[in-house]
Amino acid sequence: MRLANFIVFFTVALTIYGAGNFYVFIRGYRALPESPLIRRAYVALFIFLALSFILAEFTEKSGITCGNRVLSLTGAYWLSFLLYCILLIACIDIVRAADFFFNFLPPAESLRAAHIPQKLMALVAALSLCITAAGSYIAAHPRTKTVDLYIDKPKTGDPYLDIIMVSDIHLGNIVTRKQMERLVNSINEYSPDIVLFPGDFFDENLKPVIQDNMGGLIESIKSRYGVFAVTGNHEYIGGAEEAVAYMKKHGIRVLRDEAVTVDGLVIIGREDRSSGRFAGRTRSDLGRIVDTVNMALPVIVMDHQPFNIQESADCGIDLHLSGHTHNGQMWPLNFITDRIYDVAYSYALVGKTHVYVSNGYGTWGPPVRTSGRPEMVVLRLRFAEIPHR
Repeated sequence: MRLANFIVFFTVALTIYGAGNFYVFIRGYRALPESPLIRRAYVALFIFLALSFILAEFTEKSGITCGNRVLSLTGAYWLSFLLYCILLIACIDIVRAADFFFNFLPPAESLRAAHIPQKLMALVAALSLCITAAGSYIAAHPRTKTVDLYIDKPKTGDPYLDIIMVSDIHLGNIVTRKQMERLVNSINEYSPDIVLFPGDFFDENLKPVIQDNMGGLIESIKSRYGVFAVTGNHEYIGGAEEAVAYMKKHGIRVLRDEAVTVDGLVIIGREDRSSGRFAGRTRSDLGRIVDTVNMALPVIVMDHQPFNIQESADCGIDLHLSGHTHNGQMWPLNFITDRIYDVAYSYALVGKTHVYVSNGYGTWGPPVRTSGRPEMVVLRLRFAEIPHR
């Protein structure tokens, strides 16, 4: 990653994270009983939880493995808990602000005498914990989603293809070997013709992946015509060349601004758009790649981030596949992703181009999902018949 980009990203992220922690800390502290012991314990626990995610990132990048997974999980769950504490406390503060103008609440002295501030903060903590627990359960139970598509182009070979698409697995400290075993078993049960991984196969650091020998699991994926992937932004955050080399070593063909023809179907893989920001790499225009392929055949494009999908439509692409958004992963962040991306989740038709954006199989940060279940997508493609002469 370029130093300037890293500094900007780190500063913005740390400022937002610090502000959120400070807001929750102050509101919680003010609601505590005046016991010095309770307040000291609260301060110590809060500092540990707030720093756990940062410490986990630091120790992982420094090569320190002892306790790193525990720190990662603690910090990750804290992110979810913190988000819902912020939202719930903000709701309380909105009511307090309204009372300032309309004076509908009992006097502050009466509320304090009835221990209302403590009860409200306890309720906030309990609700945030319950939401996080429910989201953790949802994240641990992916679904299989089937999408039937007709592509109005003939192809040689079989006029039907079953393709499994799995985006955003984020293998690493949080998404572990156990989840990967379950995914591989699910893929192999379908006996797909092709398996596609549209980016963020890994989270960041490859060390936990190597330590858990996940390469053997990757090699056990079965498909008729092969397994293909593209880079995502997290491959670049952790080191794209190492990630690509690991995938290639274990049987995944990584398409980096290139195309391959498989049983009369063209698959184009785009380099992730973050390659320039993180590695100074310029990705090719889609039009240049399209010029190298037979557009009379059905053409699929994998591009990790669903930006500028109109480009695929303009180039005559039949099926555009992306991931990256996680559909926000945690409510209400999905409303933000809906605003940012051309298609934030699920199926869309852009011109004559079919588009599917998956919300992903794994998680980034908190192993929590409250904006929808993760998914493995089965694309059942039917093609036009070859005209008889």
